[in-house]
Amino acid sequence: MEQQNNKIEVVYKKAKISKRLLAYFIDIGLFLMTTFILFSVINIPVTRSKWYTGNTDHLTQLRNASGLYEKGTVIYTYLDNQKDMTDQEKKDIISARIDAFYVNSTYISNIESMQKQYNNRKLKATSNGVHLFIYDEEDPTKIIENPVVVYAKLYNFYKTEVSDYSVGYLLKNAEYFNCVKFMFLTAAIEFVIILLLTYTLYYLIFPLAIFRRGRQTIGMKLEKIGLITVYADNITAGKFVLRFFFNLGVFVVLDFIAFLIPAIVSMTMM
Repeated sequence: MEQQNNKIEVVYKKAKISKRLLAYFIDIGLFLMTTFILFSVINIPVTRSKWYTGNTDHLTQLRNASGLYEKGTVIYTYLDNQKDMTDQEKKDIISARIDAFYVNSTYISNIESMQKQYNNRKLKATSNGVHLFIYDEEDPTKIIENPVVVYAKLYNFYKTEVSDYSVGYLLKNAEYFNCVKFMFLTAAIEFVIILLLTYTLYYLIFPLAIFRRGRQTIGMKLEKIGLITVYADNITAGKFVLRFFFNLGVFVVLDFIAFLIPAIVSMTMM
C-alpha cells in the first residue's frame, strides 16, 4: 500500500495457484458429496411411488417369464447361492433355462439362427484342450455334453452363455427395453435436477447472498481468496449471475450431455 499526494493505491495480487486449486477441490468435493447424498435420499420415495413400482413389477415379470432370472436375480447368481445343490443339478437347471429361452418367440425373433449360433459356441468351447460339447455318435446332428468333462466346467460355460449372450438378447425385447429405459431416464432426470440445484446452491446462492464480498464460494472463503473486477471492485450481482449461467452451460450441462449421449446411443443400438 503506497500513499502519494493524499491518494491511496491498493495493489491486489493474484491468488496463488495452490490456493485456487485447493479452493476448487473443496468446492467440487462438497458439491459432489451433497449431490450424491440428496440423490440417495430423494431416490427412495421416487422408487417407491406407484408409477415407478408399476414399471419395476412389469420388468420383474418379464425377467421371470424369460427363465433367465429367479427371485429377482439372474439365474446363475441364484444357483450359486444354493449350497445344497450339486454342480450337476445347477448345470441341468441353467442349461434347461437357456434352451427354453432360445426357443421363446417372445424374446427371440429368429429361433433357427439363434440355435445355430448357440451350437457353434458350444462346439468351440474347450477346457484344457478338451471340447466341452461333442456330436452324438448315435445322432450326428445332435450336440451333447462331453461325458468326460466335469459338471463344474459345463456349469461355468452356461453361466458365461447367460451373462455374455442370453441377457443381451433379453434386452432386445421391446417391452423389456422400454422398462429399462424408463428406469435409466428417471434416474438421469432426477440426478440432473438435483445436480443443478446443488450447483446453484454452492456456486450462486453462497457467493450472491452469504459471502457477497469477493463473491466467494465455501472453498474460496476457507482459502481467503475472492473475485473482483479489473478495477478492484466487487462484482455486481447481475454480472455474477451472467458468469454463473455461462459456467453452468459450458462446464456442467455440456459435460453431462457429452456423458449422456453415448449412454443413450448404446442403449438404442442394443
